[in-house]
Amino acid sequence: MEVAEKIGTKTSTIWIDQEGILRLQIKEDAEVNLHEAQLCFEAYKKLGCQKNKVLQLMEGGSFFSYDKVALKYIAKQGGDFFIASAMVHDSLAIRILFNFFNNFFNRNVPFKLFRSKEKALEWLRTYK
Repeated sequence: MEVAEKIGTKTSTIWIDQEGILRLQIKEDAEVNLHEAQLCFEAYKKLGCQKNKVLQLMEGGSFFSYDKVALKYIAKQGGDFFIASAMVHDSLAIRILFNFFNNFFNRNVPFKLFRSKEKALEWLRTYK
Protein backbone atom coordinates (compact mmCIF):
# COMPACT_ATOMS: atom_id res chain seq x y z
CA MET A 1 0.00 0.00 0.00
CA GLU A 2 1.37 3.40 -0.96
CA VAL A 3 1.43 6.26 1.50
CA ALA A 4 -1.63 8.42 0.94
CA GLU A 5 -1.29 12.14 0.56
CA LYS A 6 0.07 14.03 3.53
CA ILE A 7 -2.23 16.71 4.88
CA GLY A 8 -0.67 19.62 6.72
CA THR A 9 -2.21 21.95 9.25
CA LYS A 10 -0.66 24.73 11.29
CA THR A 11 0.11 22.24 14.07
CA SER A 12 0.53 18.84 12.44
CA THR A 13 1.12 16.62 9.44
CA ILE A 14 -1.31 13.74 8.90
CA TRP A 15 -1.11 10.70 6.61
CA ILE A 16 -1.84 6.99 6.40
CA ASP A 17 1.29 4.85 6.22
CA GLN A 18 1.99 1.65 4.26
CA GLU A 19 0.37 -0.48 7.00
CA GLY A 20 -2.81 1.57 6.99
CA ILE A 21 -1.96 3.28 10.29
CA LEU A 22 -2.98 6.91 10.63
CA ARG A 23 0.07 8.98 11.51
CA LEU A 24 -0.16 12.32 13.29
CA GLN A 25 3.13 14.22 13.50
CA ILE A 26 2.65 17.17 15.85
CA LYS A 27 4.88 20.12 15.03
CA GLU A 28 7.44 21.56 17.43
CA ASP A 29 5.92 24.13 19.83
CA ALA A 30 2.41 23.51 18.43
CA GLU A 31 -0.45 24.87 20.51
CA VAL A 32 -3.49 22.82 19.58
CA ASN A 33 -6.81 24.54 20.24
CA LEU A 34 -10.34 23.49 19.27
CA HIS A 35 -10.02 24.88 15.74
CA GLU A 36 -6.79 22.98 15.10
CA ALA A 37 -8.30 19.76 16.53
CA GLN A 38 -11.29 20.18 14.21
CA LEU A 39 -8.94 20.62 11.23
CA CYS A 40 -7.25 17.34 12.14
CA PHE A 41 -10.58 15.53 12.20
CA GLU A 42 -11.47 17.05 8.83
CA ALA A 43 -8.20 15.58 7.51
CA TYR A 44 -9.12 12.21 9.05
CA LYS A 45 -12.46 12.36 7.19
CA LYS A 46 -10.68 13.22 3.94
CA LEU A 47 -8.43 10.17 4.43
CA GLY A 48 -11.49 7.94 4.94
CA CYS A 49 -10.98 7.23 8.64
CA GLN A 50 -14.59 7.89 9.60
CA LYS A 51 -15.87 5.22 7.21
CA ASN A 52 -13.14 2.73 8.13
CA LYS A 53 -11.76 3.16 11.65
CA VAL A 54 -7.97 3.06 11.88
CA LEU A 55 -5.13 2.63 14.31
CA GLN A 56 -3.50 5.96 15.17
CA LEU A 57 0.14 6.67 15.98
CA MET A 58 0.94 10.15 17.30
CA GLU A 59 4.42 11.62 17.59
CA GLY A 60 5.59 15.13 18.30
CA GLY A 61 8.44 17.51 18.75
CA SER A 62 10.10 18.03 22.09
CA PHE A 63 7.22 20.25 23.23
CA PHE A 64 3.63 20.94 22.18
CA SER A 65 0.37 21.54 24.01
CA TYR A 66 -3.37 20.93 23.74
CA ASP A 67 -5.94 23.11 25.45
CA LYS A 68 -8.72 21.57 27.53
CA VAL A 69 -11.47 22.29 24.97
CA ALA A 70 -9.45 20.57 22.23
CA LEU A 71 -8.83 17.54 24.45
CA LYS A 72 -12.54 17.26 25.24
CA TYR A 73 -13.40 17.43 21.53
CA ILE A 74 -10.79 14.79 20.66
CA ALA A 75 -12.05 12.45 23.39
CA LYS A 76 -15.62 12.77 22.11
CA GLN A 77 -14.81 12.37 18.40
CA GLY A 78 -12.09 9.72 18.61
CA GLY A 79 -14.45 6.75 18.89
CA ASP A 80 -15.84 7.50 15.44
CA PHE A 81 -12.39 7.33 13.81
CA PHE A 82 -9.96 5.17 15.79
CA ILE A 83 -9.67 1.54 16.87
CA ALA A 84 -6.78 2.40 19.21
CA SER A 85 -4.34 5.31 19.64
CA ALA A 86 -0.72 5.36 20.74
CA MET A 87 1.43 8.35 21.59
CA VAL A 88 5.23 8.24 21.39
CA HIS A 89 7.11 10.74 23.52
CA ASP A 90 9.68 10.74 26.29
CA SER A 91 9.15 14.24 27.69
CA LEU A 92 7.78 14.26 31.23
CA ALA A 93 5.59 17.32 30.49
CA ILE A 94 4.00 15.65 27.46
CA ARG A 95 3.54 12.38 29.34
CA ILE A 96 1.77 14.26 32.17
CA LEU A 97 -0.51 16.02 29.65
CA PHE A 98 -1.52 12.78 27.97
CA ASN A 99 -1.87 10.84 31.24
CA PHE A 100 -4.23 13.62 32.36
CA PHE A 101 -6.12 13.27 29.09
CA ASN A 102 -6.33 9.51 29.43
CA ASN A 103 -7.58 9.67 33.01
CA PHE A 104 -9.74 12.79 32.98
CA PHE A 105 -11.67 12.47 29.73
CA ASN A 106 -14.03 9.59 29.08
CA ARG A 107 -12.49 7.87 26.07
CA ASN A 108 -14.01 4.95 24.25
CA VAL A 109 -10.78 4.17 22.39
CA PRO A 110 -7.79 2.37 23.94
CA PHE A 111 -4.96 4.89 24.36
CA LYS A 112 -1.44 4.31 25.59
CA LEU A 113 1.82 6.25 25.89
CA PHE A 114 5.16 4.81 24.78
CA ARG A 115 8.77 5.92 24.81
CA SER A 116 9.58 4.09 21.55
CA LYS A 117 7.84 3.94 18.20
CA GLU A 118 8.60 0.21 17.93
CA LYS A 119 6.75 -0.57 21.19
CA ALA A 120 3.83 1.66 20.19
CA LEU A 121 3.49 -0.06 16.81
CA GLU A 122 3.75 -3.49 18.44
CA TRP A 123 0.89 -2.57 20.80
CA LEU A 124 -1.24 -1.04 18.01
CA ARG A 125 -0.84 -4.14 15.84
CA THR A 126 -2.54 -6.22 18.54
CA TYR A 127 -5.76 -4.37 17.58
CA LYS A 128 -5.65 -5.36 13.90
